[in-house]
Amino acid sequence: GGGPAGQVGRRRSDNAPLFPAGYAGTITHTPRFAIAAVAPGAAGIGVDLEPRRFDPALHRFLFTDEEREQLWPDRELESLRGLYAAKEAGFKALSGGDCRAAHGGLYFRVRLERDGGGRLWARAGEARALVHCAGTPTFGFAVAVRTTDRPAATRHPRPS
Repeated sequence: GGGPAGQVGRRRSDNAPLFPAGYAGTITHTPRFAIAAVAPGAAGIGVDLEPRRFDPALHRFLFTDEEREQLWPDRELESLRGLYAAKEAGFKALSGGDCRAAHGGLYFRVRLERDGGGRLWARAGEARALVHCAGTPTFGFAVAVRTTDRPAATRHPRPS
């Protein structure tokens, strides 16, 4: 890599990281691991790492009927963990790292959907972030990058 040296500071109000101007950045951590990602020039970036197992009933709170039907047809808990990581990473990318946005309801407006090419997107209103997720038997992982480009039409129309 290489790029201009910069220092990551902390916002006084909530200790959230402050990345250098022109760099979107994000962090996630568990008791055993930490991940940081920086994307120069991106509108936002988010990462999430999920080691926990979910109560099977929790999916009704985390995802809409359409998300479950389209993205979780196998009903396997391991893939649910990956989808939760995808939604978390998408939220972080769409909120620009401002977790206070969760309290304004942004988290619950984030929706996951696939486009005609099979790519996974997080969206909140007109804002979009491209999401890549993966899972193992012990972790769900996702990274999302908010772009200014509009994605190709989705397979399902947006709810009104």
